[in-house]
Amino acid sequence: MEGSEDFPNNSDAASSRTYSFLGNKASGNKGLRDLLLLHNQTAAVLGRDLRSTIAFPRTIPRPIREKIAEVLTLEILFGQPYEIKDPERFIETFGAFYPILLTLRNSKPWPKLRKIAKKSRGAGIAGLKILLPLIYDILERFLETSSSVSSVEYLKEIDAGIDEILSQFEEILKETLLMWGNTGSAEFSGRNVQTMRSYGELALADAVLAFMQKGGYQDFLERIMEGLYRRMNEFVSEMEENMELFDTLALLFPQRNWSYSVKELKKEPYYVQLKMLKNYSTFFEKSPDLRKIVDFIGRREFDPPSDRIRLSPFGKNRIQTVRFSDSINNLLPMEAAKLLNPSLKKKFYADMLEGKLLSYQLLGKHYTGPPRIKPRGPMIVLVDTSGSMHGAPQTLAKSAVLAMAKRMLSQQRDMKVILFASTSQHLEIELSSRKKMSEKFLNFLLYTFGGGTDFNTALASGLKSLKEKDFQGADLLFITDGKSEVSDELVLARWEEAKKKYNAKVYSLIVGNSGAGGLSEISDYTYFVEMELDPEGSGGFVRLIESSTEQKSIDSNEAEN
Repeated sequence: MEGSEDFPNNSDAASSRTYSFLGNKASGNKGLRDLLLLHNQTAAVLGRDLRSTIAFPRTIPRPIREKIAEVLTLEILFGQPYEIKDPERFIETFGAFYPILLTLRNSKPWPKLRKIAKKSRGAGIAGLKILLPLIYDILERFLETSSSVSSVEYLKEIDAGIDEILSQFEEILKETLLMWGNTGSAEFSGRNVQTMRSYGELALADAVLAFMQKGGYQDFLERIMEGLYRRMNEFVSEMEENMELFDTLALLFPQRNWSYSVKELKKEPYYVQLKMLKNYSTFFEKSPDLRKIVDFIGRREFDPPSDRIRLSPFGKNRIQTVRFSDSINNLLPMEAAKLLNPSLKKKFYADMLEGKLLSYQLLGKHYTGPPRIKPRGPMIVLVDTSGSMHGAPQTLAKSAVLAMAKRMLSQQRDMKVILFASTSQHLEIELSSRKKMSEKFLNFLLYTFGGGTDFNTALASGLKSLKEKDFQGADLLFITDGKSEVSDELVLARWEEAKKKYNAKVYSLIVGNSGAGGLSEISDYTYFVEMELDPEGSGGFVRLIESSTEQKSIDSNEAEN
């Protein structure tokens, strides 16, 4: 039964699992829809991100491991404190985990871990991958090592009642594991678990609550979990120092178990790459104009379908007719003029009470439903890696591509980076669900630009990628200094056809030059930028000097977001 992938399909298991969600504090202040969404998100984390951690064979039955993981996931990852309204009922399912959970909640690393998880979902999952095995170990292995643990120096420093507390803790652990074993067998065999509650679970609940009444029990558990606290504090410190880098690497290498590799981030071969990632991320954050451009390119669009637009009295841009009404908002001028004459003023109020004021009836276009948010599709980025891009333009290009890659991957959108220089210098890096060439992407960020420039080859490569199944309808971004020229008229004509066919937009980011090398002919948006050095000369930032579109289009998009 250890290899069972899901909860047993019976009413007792289902009711227990439902209780764990309905007992959550979220149910009191959120609607059923939000509660179901939270349920689905938690189930997805357990089945995808924490699957290998939970599935590792242990003495604790898998359904119990999943329920413990569910509680901690809600608390840490989704910030929903698990409200235990009935301690006895909770203990009937979780046994000795109850005092351990309460002790964890009062520990110093707990709020730090939740704060880290709030900043980064990936870091929260990594923290759970470390925390869960440590919890399982305490529940399983304490009995095996209790004889040596009881002689450890720090246990001797606890109050004189240590022997009694230790004995009680050992006893409730034994009873918990026995209950879980019996409950698991009954669930898997389809027997009614309720029959055991008359003597098993109720006795355990009394034993756990009696243990928690002992003076010094909390100090005892704090000492037992010192190793857990130490590991969690180490993890939090590592995350606080390398949060952004961790998020980037987790996006590029989603299958890697980063929870066990954070300490190695500063070692080769990642040290150079991490330093480079930090530099380009910092450069991007220091360049507000560059951030505006990338935000505009990566925005999400509203989609108001024509079948949801109707003529409606809620719209006010069309006069349909004149009618009688009691509304003063759309009065004819001749009606309003009555208010100037003392005799007609009484007539005006009488007509208003009887609904006989002459008024315009207005109609207009009105959306009959809320506008749907249409996610942008994939992106193809073509980067000029010629020798003229060496130096500051190279830094700008890599910073923009890194920022775009992080956004695309976090939105689960496919991206392709095409590096072009001369005719013979051409490399494609794909970051998609089918192919994730992450190592090559990191190598590109370390790559030094050099060589000539051939726009024709770049345009042909972009056109070919646009026809691929995964990149149909992709938007394109050119990053270049514009020092080459588009000379192939046939390629330009094909580009215009492809843009109409695939509904694609083309953006060009021209670095340090006033000419776009012919790219403006096919570009929907062209931005001319230059690099400016910091006063101390240690870094730089980007300044937008000209745009083929009005600057307010970027500002309006910024207001939408």
